[in-house]
Amino acid sequence: MRRVNNVQAAAVLVFIVIAGISSSVQAVVNAQLGQRTDPLTAAVISFAGGLLVVTVAAALAGRLQIAEASRVPPLLLTGGAYGAVIVTGFAFAVPVLGVTSATLVYIVGSLGAAVAIDAFGLFGTSAIPVAPQRVLGVALAFAGFLLARR
Repeated sequence: MRRVNNVQAAAVLVFIVIAGISSSVQAVVNAQLGQRTDPLTAAVISFAGGLLVVTVAAALAGRLQIAEASRVPPLLLTGGAYGAVIVTGFAFAVPVLGVTSATLVYIVGSLGAAVAIDAFGLFGTSAIPVAPQRVLGVALAFAGFLLARR
């Protein structure tokens, strides 16, 4: 884990809260687009828009490193595939479960995978032992889903 000062840590926390808010808004927008077209079409349009925004931002910041990315291990190029599963999953799930339940189920899956990745040091991460409070956190997230489902 990279060391940061308090201002950097606060900025990262604010950014990830905004990302969380964006995730819920994106879920609704993609679900509604998916109902008017198809969930897969909604995912394609979502990714096309995201690709455009991130490409322009990276280019303007002078941080677009396509040549460097072509030299990394292939596993590191699979992030977009996971994003496709997430975006398409929300486009299918939100009309059925609602935004809250779909998001809580997503969080439970994400937390479970995160605990496993940390525990085994997968994908080049440092191993972080499973602590009872981590298991309790995942269980509470699942309880939140059970309480919040409609």
